[in-house]
Formats: sequence, structure tokens, C-alpha cells
Amino acid sequence: MKNMFKLAFKSIKYRKATLVLSIISISMSVLLLLGIERIRSRVHDSFTSTISGTDLIVGARSGNISILLSNIFHIGYPNQNVSWETYKTISSKEQVQWSIPLSLGDSHKGYSVVGTTDDFFAHYEYGNELNLKSASGEACVHGMHCVLGASVAIDLGYKIGDELVVTHGMGHEDFIKHEDEPFILGGILKPTGTPVDQSIFVSIYAMDAIHSHFYGQDSQSYDVLAGISHNHIEAADHHDHDHHDHEAEHAKSPESVSGFLLGLKNPSDVLNVHRAINEYKPEPLTAILPAVTLIDLWQIVRPIETTLIVISFLVLIVALGGILTNLISTLSERRREMAILRSVGAKPKHVFGLIMLESFAIILAGILFGVAILYLVLYLSKPIIAEKLGLIIQLGWFSTDELLSLATIFLLGGLTGIIPSYQCYKNSLTDGLMINK
Repeated sequence: MKNMFKLAFKSIKYRKATLVLSIISISMSVLLLLGIERIRSRVHDSFTSTISGTDLIVGARSGNISILLSNIFHIGYPNQNVSWETYKTISSKEQVQWSIPLSLGDSHKGYSVVGTTDDFFAHYEYGNELNLKSASGEACVHGMHCVLGASVAIDLGYKIGDELVVTHGMGHEDFIKHEDEPFILGGILKPTGTPVDQSIFVSIYAMDAIHSHFYGQDSQSYDVLAGISHNHIEAADHHDHDHHDHEAEHAKSPESVSGFLLGLKNPSDVLNVHRAINEYKPEPLTAILPAVTLIDLWQIVRPIETTLIVISFLVLIVALGGILTNLISTLSERRREMAILRSVGAKPKHVFGLIMLESFAIILAGILFGVAILYLVLYLSKPIIAEKLGLIIQLGWFSTDELLSLATIFLLGGLTGIIPSYQCYKNSLTDGLMINK
């Protein structure tokens, strides 16, 4: 067996020019397949963990996915809003530990503006129950302060103290601007890989007051700019959390919210509260379970994921076909080599085993080279992917799916050697010690 390995190595070394191309094609296939798999799995994990620690998301009567898209991904508009009275009534139930109101419909340079309270930064979780953290400034939205997601801050180049003018409506077109009442950037969040990175957060009370002022409604009970100059805001103490409590106490309550998040004291009450909200008589509501709805939503986009995987395997099959073609095309040139091996005592089965061993060696070399390139590419691109896409790509050990993919590549690659190995086996039986012309 030791001699077989030596012969295989010398044979590969003798034909290294053509075999290097085969190894490179396999390594590129491995790079593509594993790269897509790693990014796919990370996107899947990031997607399904967009929100965690929240027991229920509540909106006006609508479809589950519609409520999730509008309130969490900020895609589309809610069909209807939920009255503030209903929000306060449900939030005050004894099973509820905390609640977060959400108000949508405004934007800034194409990014969604979310009206909420400081409770959002205290209770919103993503991933494995990770909390939102500020990269600079403070994550709070009292007064006219706003907080930016990481991607917004990077793309727009904002820094603490800059002014932001909110546009009524969602999208890139600036139809109606609230130029008289700009927000002051008070904090920037760290990347999360969730829609939070693409959002701007403001006080729900300030947002409602701006709209009331703009549309000429009564806003005397909460004048956004009363007694607050921009200089005062910039010099304010960002650590004064009592300011928010004072604001909420004296502010005029919004008439309605787009939806709200609920955290319960006891997770075992989720189904009971879920049913009670869906059967709420004063107003038609829909409560959804975030984890379940996220899985349902992922099933919609899964065909794209499957298509990428299929394309990767097709590339792999093409590379394996190249190896097969290379081995078969060199058989006639190697008949003299096989005859010499037979003359020194090699049996036909040894000839068969030699070609098979070469096939597995080429595949193994391609896999190792491809894995090395993959880790190098991930290492170099990791900070760029984290900054641009908010995805944290781990450089850890292979997942079960990745190991299964590597095993499949190795097995398929080895099997490509069966045809040339069998052909070489037949030739060695026919030729014996002399090559038949």
C-alpha cells in the first residue's frame, strides 16, 4: 500500500501541469459551495433571530406576515392603526411585563423613521437574546433626540449632534418635509444584522406632535420646540433618563400606533394572551408569535436559497466532469506506464487502485486548497461584510451541513475515477506486458 501511495504521488507530480488546473477548478467549486452555504446559514440565522425575547407583536386585523413585515422589517404599510386607548388597555393587563409602541409612516432619505419610546432600547432583543447597544452617544429618544441604526449612520455619514429632517411617507421621494422641526442625533447603535441597522428611531410623542403641528391640529399640550433650542439639546445630559418619564407624563398621547410589542411575565401565558387579543371586542386586532411567523416568512424566500445551492452543485459537477475528462484523455498515454507496472509485478487490481487513488488525491487537494482560500477570503472580507451588510461571519469550525457538503464532494470526486480506473484495468488485462496497437 505504501508503494501505491508513492506511485500515485510520482504520477501526479509527472502530470502536475494539467492536474493543477483540475485542483484549482475543484478548489473554486469548494470555495463557491461553502461560501454560499456559510453566508446562507448566517443570513438564515440573522433572519430568524431578527427579534427575540418578544412574546407577541400586535397590530390591527391583518395577516401575520403583513404585521411582521410592517412592524419589524418596516416594509409596506399597516392596513389600519391601533388606537392608543387599546394599546394602553392591553399593556396594562396583569400578564404583561413590558410593551413597546411603534409608529411608522415617516422616513429620512429612504430610511424608515420609527416612533417609539426608550423602552425599545431597554427591551428589544435579537439573536440569542442580545440587547441593543450604542456605539456612540446614548440610545434614548427623549425630546427631539433621535437614534440611528449602524447602517444609516455609515451610509449617510452622520455624527452626534447633526440635524435630521423627517419626511412624511416612506421611500426616497421627499414629498412633505418637516423642515421646521428637525431632530438632533443623540446616539448611534452598534451593528445587529437586523432591520434595526436600517432604521431611525425618534420619540413617538415628538412624531405625533410634529404631525399635529403640521396638519394644524391642537398641539398646545405638547409643543415640540417649546423651551428647547437646538443649543440646549446639544448640551443636554444624555444620561438623564427621568427626562423621558417626565415627557411621557406630560405629553399629549398619540391617537394611534402602527403596532406594539409585548413581553409577558410568564411565557406560559403566551397562548392565552394571544387568543384574548385576537378575540378583543372593542377593536379588531391580530397578535402574532414572532418566531413562528419568521419561519413562515423564510419559507417564502427559500426558493432563492435553494437556487443558489443548486447553482453551486452544478459548478461542482462541471469541475468533476473536467477531472473525468482529464483522466480519460490521458489513458492512452499511460498504457505504456501500466505495462511497465505489470512487468514489475503489479496486478490489474493494483492498476485500478492506482487510478482511484489518484482521483481521491486530486479531490482532497482541491478541497484543502478551496477551504484555505475560503478562510482567507472570509478573514479579509469579514469587516467589510459586517459594515456593509451587518452580517457577522464566523470563522469557526464547519457546521454539519458544511461537513456533509465536503463529504459529498469527496465522494463524488472519488467516484469520477471509477470509469477511467475500470478502463485502465481492462487495458492492463488486454495489453499484459506488451502494448497492443
